[in-house]
Amino acid sequence: MKKVIVLSAIVFLFSTKGLSQDNNRKGFTAVNLGISIPTGNFRSDYFENNESGYATTGLIMDFTCGYKIRENIGLIAIYRSQANGVDVGAYAQDLANYFGTGNPAGTTSVTVESNVYSLGGIMAGTYGAFPIADKLSFEPRILIGFSAATLPAMTTETYYRSTLLTTFIREQPATWTFSYNIGTGAKLELSEKICLTLNLDFYAARAEWDNVQEVGIGHMSNTTEIYQFEYRQKFSTFNVSTGLGFRF
Repeated sequence: MKKVIVLSAIVFLFSTKGLSQDNNRKGFTAVNLGISIPTGNFRSDYFENNESGYATTGLIMDFTCGYKIRENIGLIAIYRSQANGVDVGAYAQDLANYFGTGNPAGTTSVTVESNVYSLGGIMAGTYGAFPIADKLSFEPRILIGFSAATLPAMTTETYYRSTLLTTFIREQPATWTFSYNIGTGAKLELSEKICLTLNLDFYAARAEWDNVQEVGIGHMSNTTEIYQFEYRQKFSTFNVSTGLGFRF
């Protein structure tokens, strides 16, 4: 990833020479909507990996504001929010295989209900604006910032045949984490003030939640226990979005 960041910086520096756009409007705001596709550990459903997120494709929304401080270079700020679901089917099957070790095949089953992963925060950085055709520009960007990361609340029930054995209920904690975004976009001028945007981005962060409370209920023994766990999750998503902007 460090190589990607260095390469992106080099492209920024060398692309600024000799490129300019004959346009007195230096700033823009835009609202974008799109999809968020998990990658890496965030997408992984490998049960033995403690940071497998079992994440599914979700939605992303952002509000972007940029202003050129030179002919082809500007400052950019983004408020972004994304939500990714959990593949509860795959996770439930992996738990059933784990808890059912030693039991006859098919006798242990698990159900899982889960909220979504949510990430939202503010990022800022620099972007380029390079014309590639009439009314069309290419706009790479690099941003860093902080995001509020939420671990989804989850309820897990384990059955032996049709008998409910245990229920585990996890709370939904949130924490702040450093994040970065590397991407590019295209902007098409529809009129003097209105533009259409298309964005391709890679977003990453790593969150840690300590002392996450989980309530365990033993239905056969009629007991209730309260546990505390630590969770770690690497977030990485490839995002595709589009929207409308206002140029000023």
